[in-house]
Amino acid sequence: RHQTYKKSSRLPQVGSGVSVNIAFSRYHSLSDREDVLRLTKSMPKTSPNRSQNQLLARLSARDFGLIEPHLESVDLPLRRYLEHRNREIEDVYFLETGIASVVANAQTARSIEVGLIGREGVTGCAIITGGGRSPHDTFMQVAGSGLRMEVAPFREAIAQSATLRDVLLKHLHCYIVQTAQTAFANGRGKIEERLARWLLMANDRLDGEEAPLTHEFLAMMLGVRRPGVTMALKLLEQRGLIDTQRGVIVILDRRGLEEHAGAFYGVPEGEWRRMFP
Repeated sequence: RHQTYKKSSRLPQVGSGVSVNIAFSRYHSLSDREDVLRLTKSMPKTSPNRSQNQLLARLSARDFGLIEPHLESVDLPLRRYLEHRNREIEDVYFLETGIASVVANAQTARSIEVGLIGREGVTGCAIITGGGRSPHDTFMQVAGSGLRMEVAPFREAIAQSATLRDVLLKHLHCYIVQTAQTAFANGRGKIEERLARWLLMANDRLDGEEAPLTHEFLAMMLGVRRPGVTMALKLLEQRGLIDTQRGVIVILDRRGLEEHAGAFYGVPEGEWRRMFP
């Protein structure tokens, strides 16, 4: 059966800033990446649907049948909010391209990224756990597209299927491990190690495409000021791991970048492989 999804663009938007393009090279480390989480290559051969989202791709035909009638295809431009902190969540998003950042905010401190979601997952973790809102903002930091579903039918589908609930809880477990690893990296890692980790995580999800990121976001992601970002980028470039010419960051040596990130990268990725063999 050929699938068609309803098309919509109903999303709030916030301002943007000066961007830096990130492109990921394939010619130095393609074989190395076979041992790393490759989200596009992990799709089951017997997937009941044609979505690039990996959770949807892993659902049984019955479970996907509970989800599909309620999906709307949406464009997700840079900086579109998917969730507002402390507000009721209205929709969940199964990303197919792009990256969403989950950001912690405080009036007396700078914002910082605490998690990210790409085509491996879905937003709305609070809904999966039985809640209705989150203390964090979630918005697109790499523009893309996805499938949106209203919360009410999403909750109903979870209530109707234990197997669907199991898949979503596995995803939630992997996301929790990722946020814990982010706390570990932010608390113990050097700026350049944390940047190396984030570039690897983005590389896992973007499949070599260019990704516009603001300088403001890079500083927020690392929890540092802009000069710290500049120094971290320069250090990675001096070591031959990336190229930052003409506003484009290219991974030249993926294995070297993994070694530079050290223990801060790989644990959530290993959990994904374990939970979704």
